[in-house]
Amino acid sequence: MASESFFGRHEAVFVYVPNLIGYLRVFCTLLALCCASTRPALCITAYFFGFVCDDLDGRFARLFNQTSKVGAVLDMVTDRISTSGLLVILGGLYPHWSFTCAALCMLDISSHWFQMVATSTLGANSHKDTNSQSWLIRLYYRQRIFMGVCCISCEILYLSVYLLRWDAYWQWPCFHLPLPASLLNLSGLKSSDPIPLALITAAASIPWFTLKQIINVVQLKAAMLQLVQYDIQQLKAS
Repeated sequence: MASESFFGRHEAVFVYVPNLIGYLRVFCTLLALCCASTRPALCITAYFFGFVCDDLDGRFARLFNQTSKVGAVLDMVTDRISTSGLLVILGGLYPHWSFTCAALCMLDISSHWFQMVATSTLGANSHKDTNSQSWLIRLYYRQRIFMGVCCISCEILYLSVYLLRWDAYWQWPCFHLPLPASLLNLSGLKSSDPIPLALITAAASIPWFTLKQIINVVQLKAAMLQLVQYDIQQLKAS
């Protein structure tokens, strides 16, 4: 009976299995950021493990019927603080890109915050349960593979750029690719030098990363329009 009670809906919402996974994700993020300036391997491992757990919490929530409002908010907030923390680290490692990192952080937070408030105002259980007027936003949240590729590509790009600040043991030996000069400059390489694996993964992630930023902009606009329409409806009804 105790096992059934734990793996089901009950009043101890804070210890729901998906919420426990959420706390673990926060710990992994803090660990990654704490050692980012001294232990890159541990930083990458902890951060990536926390990112993988982002998929597990939703699966366990559905498996054990342990969905909750606090879990939905915890999931979204953990995503935002993880990405924001990594962007802060990158802004410190690449001072000339600090404004870009700050702008990406601002866009990510504002887009998802407006999305969560809009969907909550309209009665949805999660910011992912959307009936947005934008076909792109509906596609993004309803096609999990599409959303996953976009999100994973962003994280891979950020982690790859982070790794470019570390030793040459991240390189493919004697491997050459015709990459843009802007990417080569990130690691101080010449076109004749062996290409770091981190640079290859960064280059491969750029198209999906760009699409994710477009989605963030569209989501921000669509969510703001939903809130404005709600205000107008409330005004007419009063």
